Order: sequence, then C-alpha cells, then structure tokens
Amino acid sequence: MVTCRSPKPDPRSLLQHGPRIEVEIGPPIVRTSSGPLSPGFNPSGAGRFSKMPALIDTGAGRTVLTPEAVTRVGLRQVDVTRLARAGGINEDAGVYVAAIQFPRYKLATIEVANIICCELPEQPIQCLLGRDILSRWLFTYNGRTGEWTIDEEDIAAWIDPV
Repeated sequence: MVTCRSPKPDPRSLLQHGPRIEVEIGPPIVRTSSGPLSPGFNPSGAGRFSKMPALIDTGAGRTVLTPEAVTRVGLRQVDVTRLARAGGINEDAGVYVAAIQFPRYKLATIEVANIICCELPEQPIQCLLGRDILSRWLFTYNGRTGEWTIDEEDIAAWIDPV
C-alpha cells in the first residue's frame, strides 16, 4: 500500500484552495509485447506529458481538463457526452483518452482514462480529479489539521469508462 500526504498541512490553505496535487497528463499508454507505447506522440511537442495543478474534487463525477490543457497535451477526442454542472447547466463536452501520472507521489500511473474537456471558470487549476479517479483510492480530508491523504493498493492501470 502507498500513502501520500498533502505537502504542507495548513487548515486555512486547505479550506481556501482545496486539496491540490500536481499531475502529468499525456496520451494514453498502450502496452505491447515490446513494452509501453504512447500512441500519438510527435516531436513537435503535442502528445508529450505536461505537468499541471489538479484539484481533487469529490463533487465531480468525472475527471476534467481545460481546453487549453487538452490542446497543450495534444489529446484526441473520442466521443461527446452530456455534462451536467452545478447550477443546472447542461452542455455537450468532448471526451478524450489520456494517461495520468503523479510525479511527486508514488501513486500508480493511470495508463488509460476518459477525460472530459470543459472550461473551469475562475479556477487557477487545469484539471479536476473526479470520482472516477478517486474510486481507486482511500482519500481522507482532515480539515482540522489541514491535511489530506491518499492510500492506494495495487490496482488496474486503467479507468473503466462511465
């Protein structure tokens, strides 16, 4: 089992900004007999992993990236879904396939996950980690101490589509 902890326990920061974690997003990782392969990689920069701040969001059913992050990483759209947001706003949103890594933590890489693309207004983050990712972990939010922790056991390297 792997346990990760928030970088600096701070009740005010956790209350104001929520639990944040640095992630790297890139094209899905496909395993072949000769080893892992990231399809869609190209030397121009699109298709490479990109670091970005993420907010762990227990209210989000799915993991979300901003349009800017999707473009920077060079992800390909694979579907469209109807997205319901707080305030009753429904809209169509693109679905992309990506891999997610956690460079500062010893959490397992998620080699294949469906990601939703939409604007995150007034947020200084480019990714929301939703319950699709959280379902892999035991996530603890301790507001009194200003800490959060993630406990992870050995699990599959993909997220089942919702």
